[in-house]
Amino acid sequence: MSNQNSATGRPVAFTAKLRIDDSRQKHDRVLKFADVSLNQGGGYDPDTGVFTCPAAGLYHFVVSVTVYGRGQCAILKNGEKVVSLNHVNQPDVLSYNSSHVASVSGLVRLFQQDQVWVNLWGEGRHDIFATEDNDTIFTGFCLG
Repeated sequence: MSNQNSATGRPVAFTAKLRIDDSRQKHDRVLKFADVSLNQGGGYDPDTGVFTCPAAGLYHFVVSVTVYGRGQCAILKNGEKVVSLNHVNQPDVLSYNSSHVASVSGLVRLFQQDQVWVNLWGEGRHDIFATEDNDTIFTGFCLG
């Protein structure tokens, strides 16, 4: 298997960041990473937040979130959980204005047209956010 999209001969890879305006969502839903910095192979759709596999292979996905309070999300493949993250940031004694970065990643075998996305889960507010100085990102690439 090749790590290239057979239609273009290019590697399949993407990375996208959460927009500041999409921070701290309140409901279970797809977390859309709308600021795309790389989309080789064209599989990632910033309007939906979903990666649709353009070429079969073994893929590595990473979500790295900045959390102030509580953040719960999962990487899903065709609606099934691959890996999940549940991070609770308790204020420490010295600073009540602290944020943490939490990450989770997974390897997934994908076939053409399989879909992968990050979904928020759990009840209530999600304190996953982005600022000019703090990024929340979703990255995926084909290993081969």
